[in-house]
Amino acid sequence: MSTSEQSATHLVTVAELGGSQVAVVEQTPHGTLAVGISAGKPFAVSNRCRHLFASLGEGQVTEDGCLECPWHASHYDVDSGKMVRGPQGAFKPLAGVVKVTTGAIPLKTFPVELRDDAIWLVG
Repeated sequence: MSTSEQSATHLVTVAELGGSQVAVVEQTPHGTLAVGISAGKPFAVSNRCRHLFASLGEGQVTEDGCLECPWHASHYDVDSGKMVRGPQGAFKPLAGVVKVTTGAIPLKTFPVELRDDAIWLVG
């Protein structure tokens, strides 16, 4: 067994992601994470939106590969964790301000790999 296999933690199967391509995974070594697939690559990020702390694992992966917040449609780059679009709807006039202030701190990202149709936390 390789070192990465010894220290890997199973998070979720690809089938469990459903149409949203993301899921909430609780009780990981890093707490609750949003885990999914974007552009064919697995990702794992901290689960709370920087705007009003919505569960990002309850959102969806957009056509352009961003993770979209289920509450106000903020978008996050899953590779860097950076907010790339601020909140929409009633918050849209303030989206730029929210992006610069609360979005300035990126989501935490965690190393994952796709193995046997499942996403594994590695390291």
